[in-house]
Amino acid sequence: MQNKTITESKKLDMLFVQNYYEQMLGIMQISAVLKQNGFTTDVILGTKEDIVKKILAKKPRVVGFYCTTGFHHKNLAIAKEIKKMLGDEILTVVGGPHPTFVPSAIEAAGVDIICRGEGEQAVLELMKALRDNKDYTNIKNLTIKKEGKIYENEINTLCNLDALPFADREIYKNIEYIYKNKRYEAMLSRGCPFNCTFCSAAAFRKIYEGKGDYTRFRSVPNVIKELRDIKKRYQPTCFFFHDDTFVFKRNYLYEFLMAYKKEIGIPFACLIRADLATDETIKLLKDAGCYLISFGIESGNENIRNTVLKKNLSNEKILKCAEVLRKYKIPFATFNMVGLPDENLKETWDTVDINVKAKPNWAWFSVYQTLPHTELARYALEKKYLGEVDVAETDSSFHENSLILKNHSEGKKMLRLKNMANLIIKIPILKPVVRIALSLPFDSIYSLIDKLLYFVFYYSKLTYKSGLLDRIHSAFFIARHMKEFK
Repeated sequence: MQNKTITESKKLDMLFVQNYYEQMLGIMQISAVLKQNGFTTDVILGTKEDIVKKILAKKPRVVGFYCTTGFHHKNLAIAKEIKKMLGDEILTVVGGPHPTFVPSAIEAAGVDIICRGEGEQAVLELMKALRDNKDYTNIKNLTIKKEGKIYENEINTLCNLDALPFADREIYKNIEYIYKNKRYEAMLSRGCPFNCTFCSAAAFRKIYEGKGDYTRFRSVPNVIKELRDIKKRYQPTCFFFHDDTFVFKRNYLYEFLMAYKKEIGIPFACLIRADLATDETIKLLKDAGCYLISFGIESGNENIRNTVLKKNLSNEKILKCAEVLRKYKIPFATFNMVGLPDENLKETWDTVDINVKAKPNWAWFSVYQTLPHTELARYALEKKYLGEVDVAETDSSFHENSLILKNHSEGKKMLRLKNMANLIIKIPILKPVVRIALSLPFDSIYSLIDKLLYFVFYYSKLTYKSGLLDRIHSAFFIARHMKEFK
């Protein structure tokens, strides 16, 4: 009996599955909460087959999947397979945006629990209940499938960000590519106050109505303490702040940047909104060490951007932002989408053209996917661009294709233009050549051009002044592991 107890105490409590070779703040945060309370955690990546083998070898008490729409098929397939093999020896928990807005995911074979909204408190309560052999069917934020019955619980109040332990960076110690990366991800806040129709922020705010302030900021001393700890322990060359609202609160931003410059003093990258990029704000960012900025254009057509997407952002503001960034010599990237409702090839060219004028170091072009419970997904349904809001396994991803584009008469040309957009932005005189190329079915070549330009002009620049060998290693590593993302 004593030996059995020792063996059980060493069993891994929770194993996370993720899709990208990057630090994932949600996983790191939940892991930190669990470790603070005495639980053991680990994280794995790989192909479907690799992940199944690793789960079978580790046999954790719980497997947690971070699930976004479009990538959910792989996770659900893995959950089904391991449950078939291990049965009640293991519990599967699916969290993230997909189960939050598609709660019917609980009905999928192999899924025991879905977590809607924030996961820190819910997962901790679940692990405590399992450890103490107590009932776990009434935990807020969780929907549980047990013995043929589904228990759906209400959403909990929003957490106090300062009360959370710092994100667990050590969870990646066995994944060298992530652990040794000198770019460290961090966030100062959660939630976005804007109402863009393509984003899930408004839908998140709705499910949290009456549960606290959805857009929340950590105190500056709390953030600085974490960054100081990271700097001392890991010697990063830079930080990347993922906040949607990084420049939203001017007084907060000023307080943070002054403290950051004084106490941290290493380069950082961040996200901004173009209409919040005043000369004063960009100068403050530059003085504090900002080396890269990204902001959203989404569509180069003002009608689509402001009427369909409700971005409320003019071309003038976008180009002014780009001008100020160039003035202070801060490299920048833009976010753009193709395959939007109401978009034709002409509007895709509008998006390319505004980027030619803005002159970003990189223009990220993704394929719009209809995220459930967003206003834009409802609009796509109403206009009959879709029969239903669903991303089937054959619909590819925001990298490659979508159901809207597959049904679009100009869809193939729009995808080809997406893949050659940065070629035009870098060499505008090639625009007539690309117009001709759009009718030629060399799609694999166009895709290769896009990937090569991505590594040269963006991915290699993400980590501040990374060496040539590091850039080459990163490019080959990600290229070699691309199949894992499907």
